[in-house]
Amino acid sequence: MPLFRRLVWSLLPLLLLTVVAEVALRCVYYQRRARNSLALLEGWQTLQSRLLAQRVQARRGEIRITYDEAWDQLFRSPDPTVLDRAKARYSQYFASFVAAAKDADTRLLVVYLPSTEPGTEKHVSEAANRRFYRELTSQHNVPFHDLTEPLRQHEWRDITLLPQDGHLSRFGNRIVARELNQILQQYAETRTSARMLREDQVYGDLKPNLDEVAMPDRYQPYRLITNRQGFRNINSLLLKNTRQRILAIGDSFTYGLHIDNHETWPAILELQNPEREIVNAGIPGHTITHELDLFVNRARLIAPDITILQVLDNDLLGVHLNE
Repeated sequence: MPLFRRLVWSLLPLLLLTVVAEVALRCVYYQRRARNSLALLEGWQTLQSRLLAQRVQARRGEIRITYDEAWDQLFRSPDPTVLDRAKARYSQYFASFVAAAKDADTRLLVVYLPSTEPGTEKHVSEAANRRFYRELTSQHNVPFHDLTEPLRQHEWRDITLLPQDGHLSRFGNRIVARELNQILQQYAETRTSARMLREDQVYGDLKPNLDEVAMPDRYQPYRLITNRQGFRNINSLLLKNTRQRILAIGDSFTYGLHIDNHETWPAILELQNPEREIVNAGIPGHTITHELDLFVNRARLIAPDITILQVLDNDLLGVHLNE
């Protein structure tokens, strides 16, 4: 047998072994990283994601204003006209929320959570937003609870998911729950005259009856559980009022992005006092416009005794971008 053929036949087993090892390792990696057990389904969803990204990229030129441009107009180099218009629109929606809460006979509380890392450029927006919310709630005689001080007593990276993400960690959520537990003591006797009429409807903005691993990015998966009524609650059904019911409406800081249900501040708050029923109606990306729609059209029908509206530095920005 010629030397060349002997060499090829001797290397062929090694080549086949390498291919088998590569396929096996890829399978192991896929099973550890992929969201789906079927490779075809994972490939189809990946293709859809890439096509969506291409469509978004193609439409970037049609977007009225980018996030960074809007933030600059409001906070870095404030344009008084733009800022005043955003404040006026937010104030209008907030006034409607106050009126709706009064009509629903629920005690409205506003809770501010800091959301920017000290020393970063975005942190400059915090002082202006805290002042705006404090003045706005004072005008409407709505209790305003600023949780900046208890959260700022800790290093920002200790209470958030940084460096991966700036949302509150379980520790940060525990601080929020601890502070709210103390605040709610003064409202222990607050009850609504309203009554929840039906238990078999969807009142939240989430898909009901979910129990899945959510992966907004592949490095921070979390377990998402929703009840039959579309809220991020582990209990399957809100019954007609038996405990004091507290409705928590807000954005991703109430929802608890990147953390499991039991690590969110509404779940921790309920665990601290089982006599309360805390309903997590937070939705990532929501601002006052979405929160008003959710409350007026659906969430108020669960007859909450107290409604907590969680506000954030980017709420004014959300109103501006939605113009």
